[in-house]
Amino acid sequence: MFVECAYSKVRAPYLRVCEGYRETKDGITKVKKRIVKNIGPLSRFDDGKPDYVQRLKDSFKAGAPIIEGLAELAAANPTRDVVRVTFDRNDAGQCTLAPKNMGYFLLDALYDSLGIYDVLNAHKSRRGLDFDLNGTAKLLAFGRALFPDSKHATFENKGRFLFPVTKSEAVKDVYYTLDALDEKADAIQKRMNLKIMGSTGRSTEVCFYDVTNYYFEIGENDPDELDKDGNIVRKGLRKKGVSKEKRGEPIVQMGLFMDSNGIPISYQLFPGSSTDQTTLRPAMRKTIGNMNFGRVIVVADGGLNSGPNIAHILDAGNGYVVSKSTKKSDKTVKKWILDEAGYTWNESRTFKVKSQRRTRTVKAQDGTTRKITEKLVCFWSKSHYEHELHENEKFIAFMKTVAEHPDRLKDRQRKTEQFLKKSLIDTTTGEVVKADAVYSLDMDKIQEYLDLMGYYTIMTSEIDKSDEEIISLYHGLSRIEDSFRVTKSDLEGRPVFVRTPQHINAHFLTCFMALTMIRLIQHKILKHQGKATDSTEKWESGLSAHRIQTALREWQTTALPGGYFLTCAPSDDLKLILDALGLHADLRLPSASDLRNLKLACDNAF
Repeated sequence: MFVECAYSKVRAPYLRVCEGYRETKDGITKVKKRIVKNIGPLSRFDDGKPDYVQRLKDSFKAGAPIIEGLAELAAANPTRDVVRVTFDRNDAGQCTLAPKNMGYFLLDALYDSLGIYDVLNAHKSRRGLDFDLNGTAKLLAFGRALFPDSKHATFENKGRFLFPVTKSEAVKDVYYTLDALDEKADAIQKRMNLKIMGSTGRSTEVCFYDVTNYYFEIGENDPDELDKDGNIVRKGLRKKGVSKEKRGEPIVQMGLFMDSNGIPISYQLFPGSSTDQTTLRPAMRKTIGNMNFGRVIVVADGGLNSGPNIAHILDAGNGYVVSKSTKKSDKTVKKWILDEAGYTWNESRTFKVKSQRRTRTVKAQDGTTRKITEKLVCFWSKSHYEHELHENEKFIAFMKTVAEHPDRLKDRQRKTEQFLKKSLIDTTTGEVVKADAVYSLDMDKIQEYLDLMGYYTIMTSEIDKSDEEIISLYHGLSRIEDSFRVTKSDLEGRPVFVRTPQHINAHFLTCFMALTMIRLIQHKILKHQGKATDSTEKWESGLSAHRIQTALREWQTTALPGGYFLTCAPSDDLKLILDALGLHADLRLPSASDLRNLKLACDNAF
């Protein structure tokens, strides 16, 4: 029951108590109301203070109405809302569960809020396409985020969502959609970035970049495209290279830019034979140079550290924070690293750091040189030392064995090559002559290798930032590494089962969209919890990508006779997601209309 203010035939406001109920007729359920009590004209009770009607409604709902004579009705409020559902046991459809997913409501809202719909809608209009382009693109993105599968299987299971996502009836529309996604991939990424900058206040002062690769279950490389003279016009995309997962199949390299909140900015694909170093410059031209970010600090690991890359970053007016292998540093730097002078220790003696400014010359891609001033930060941590020690445990044991039994070198591991010295010995006289090569351990190199365990060095153009700030920036790369893990595991981004370069690019675009949606939900949760969104320490403490995926996947409902729906009880994770988005839905036997209103509320949450 509730109080409402109605109007008489002469437009005079009056008060009454009403009761809502549902009525089902011919399978259609309607919400109706009946009048329980007419209270009288509003003018008789209005005390002249603001919001009288609202105060009356609130007091009635609380069980203490400010009008006498309503206490008994108020005490009975709320009344029992009993719904009776009749099942026909001869109708198998009524007597079996057929749950539909509701979690995609949030992804659908994000898809539209990111501007993807607008880009593809304009493309469809310009091209005169006659299939449901946006609906099928949504199906591919939602399927990747919640139910990763092949493109064909995703289309065949399109009925798993509560309301139809796509109007397409033919699976061929999936492949037409992949063509369109490839064609508009750059425009979609640019539009997504603009929308995110407007909604989350994305900071691009720092951009993280890293490279990973994805394998394909094929035996041979893609052939290169040649001109009539036999010159390479375009390299094949799927090529054998250095696989991050140590597999032998052809791979594709993917470079990814990410902001300080862990939200992706853009991606780009490269042939699998490309080295990590060669991807940074073209990726920067596409992203940093094409999105009007202003000056940015590019943070990358040692695999991207090269003279041409450093020169390119600085020539474009940007900065860098990149790691440098301590074990591959020159002798002067190694000596400085191992010199205890200048280090500052923490109280527990588990971490120490020092830095120096230096000037050096780097060679750009065109062969010209640049003299640069940078800061070199070196730190040692006990945890990093123990990790390295554990990784090298077998190798160290092997070295100790060889020191005692030199003949074991004939079984040497590949890693020992860098620690060997070769002598040419005449075995009859012992003189050094042109004879058979004899290998022995270089103990000085081994000791240096062991001494450098636990040390890390970072090179940066940001000479005015503190050592701690530089280290913190570099640690942010863990977030992009986690994005690769999520894409490969939770989103099942590989192996890839499409063949053409266009469809491969479109596949990774759907992965990129799904990953971005999940990251934006994480961002909302962290803000709701009052946690820092750009912290590198336990940044997924709000809710991990896997838990978000599981919560949205398990948010299901099934239709009941009479137009009602029975929804799954929200998990704690789902409750947190809904709270973070300000969604407080009544899921007690909702109607289709109620659920459509909930979907609309999701649209308004982003």
